[in-house]
Amino acid sequence: MKTLESISFQNIELIENFFDGKLSHLESQKFLRQLMSDAELRDDFDLVIEMSPQMVSWSLEKKRRVRLAFSTRHYGVSSLPSKGNLAKDLVAYGTATVAAAGLLVFISGLFVFFAS
Repeated sequence: MKTLESISFQNIELIENFFDGKLSHLESQKFLRQLMSDAELRDDFDLVIEMSPQMVSWSLEKKRRVRLAFSTRHYGVSSLPSKGNLAKDLVAYGTATVAAAGLLVFISGLFVFFAS
């Protein structure tokens, strides 16, 4: 686990500049490729996300860049989703969440049924 003492401030600045949209398109693509291959940058990225309690107040565009970097960091996907897919994503995530909640209620009901 990365700590504040072992953090690379150059990486933090790069991550913040990406989140704030201060990098050019080429610099952003380079950052995303580096995020896939550089373990230290990934660790610093995780620390920045953990230390950002003000994420709720970020603009939608900044949240979109964070989402892109997060998916790149964890899944190796480095392309921005088109705006047309946002509605599909919300429906898909919402449907999956409702299905998971329903499954949890069903399993809990079975547990109560068999326990009594």
